[in-house]
Amino acid sequence: MIIGSLNKDFQRYYIKYLFTEIDIIPLEDLEIKLLSGNIRLIASEESKVPRWLAYILVRHNKAKIKMEDDPRELIGRLTYYSFREREGSPLTSIEKDLFFKLKEYMQRLDDEAKKRVSDILENFVKIRLPKILRRALTTGYERGVLFWEDILAMYIRKLSDKWLEALTKSELTV
Repeated sequence: MIIGSLNKDFQRYYIKYLFTEIDIIPLEDLEIKLLSGNIRLIASEESKVPRWLAYILVRHNKAKIKMEDDPRELIGRLTYYSFREREGSPLTSIEKDLFFKLKEYMQRLDDEAKKRVSDILENFVKIRLPKILRRALTTGYERGVLFWEDILAMYIRKLSDKWLEALTKSELTV
């Protein structure tokens, strides 16, 4: 039950991620008609559009994303975050869209490369997980926690509360 909910929450937050605006450079003049209005793009003139629209424009060779992450830099940052997380006691802040950027990148990789990136990500999560668990079981909140990690903390808190309730309030019958 929790796993299905986590998948839905991941997808729900990914949709929010797709609605964030990013910078693109149109390769030609375009006028895009949407239900919410028209978007006019001028060739070579930097514009902000929702990420979902940018992906469509890039796929159809109509625009370039201005500062798309270099995958090597993304993996390098993940390795740096792992090191920093190992050294620090509280959860350290990381870029808020890291998991989605990695997920998108991994979908473009062959199986061998995907396994290497997955191992690095798994190592990072294993370092952060005890800190997320500790945070979930306390009342304090820390800055720099990703929404996706906050969802995990919420589920841990709910599960912990139900477990404690069963332990303290359940009647044993013989």
